[in-house]
Amino acid sequence: MNPSPDTYLRYPLATRILHWLAAASIFVLLWSGIWILNIHPRLYWGDVGYFGAPAVAEIAGDTSTDPPTMTLKIGGASFDVTGIIGRVNRLPYVRIANYPEGFQFGGNRALHFTAAWVFVIAWIYYISHLLSSGRLRDTWLPSPGELKPANIGHDILNHLKLKRARGEEARRYNSLQKLSYLSVMVILIPLIILTGLTMSNSVTTAWPFLFDLFGGRQSARTLHFVFISLLTLFIIIHIFQLFVAGFINHFRSMITGYYKLGGDRHG
Repeated sequence: MNPSPDTYLRYPLATRILHWLAAASIFVLLWSGIWILNIHPRLYWGDVGYFGAPAVAEIAGDTSTDPPTMTLKIGGASFDVTGIIGRVNRLPYVRIANYPEGFQFGGNRALHFTAAWVFVIAWIYYISHLLSSGRLRDTWLPSPGELKPANIGHDILNHLKLKRARGEEARRYNSLQKLSYLSVMVILIPLIILTGLTMSNSVTTAWPFLFDLFGGRQSARTLHFVFISLLTLFIIIHIFQLFVAGFINHFRSMITGYYKLGGDRHG
């Protein structure tokens, strides 16, 4: 039973459990992934990559200066990232994820893959939940009218104006939310999973077609980084939009399941 007439069950228990399980695993994946990238901060295309080989992107430093001058190179473009990226023991590192004390690459890689399997299992279960519960059809799939350019343009304008949905309009996702959630769940996350699997020797021994699919192990690593960056951007925008739409009400509803219409009039 709803606690009050203007409150309804927005997120069933399965959605809430899987949301927080995915959030925790993604946090571990991003953190450990940055540590792994710190070991070899270069991205290649093809099947082979090593220091001295041409890189599509890299972090390089000039230790003749104090502090060392750090440069991010992408193709033929270079960007000064001194102060954002530094050096420890002659290796670059992103300041938000410095090496922990007693860092072990093998252990961290094992942590990364463990978190990855937790994320994969949560994703598979959530897709199954969306299909079996009808939530995919009822909540996520946009109607033909929502896909009309005029409607999408209207939603884009509302987002740019930071306009929050109110009243009955807040009960449903708008066209941009539906399209972005679908794109992440059925396109972006599968690509992240497949490129990650391509970097596993045991997996590619059984499924060598993954090398052909992504153009080699190093290409898969580069694409994995790109796809993860897109997921990170989605998460940042998602959190920002939560504050626009009413953070307290949405955060509370992802814990209790119940969403209060107009529940964030003051924040």
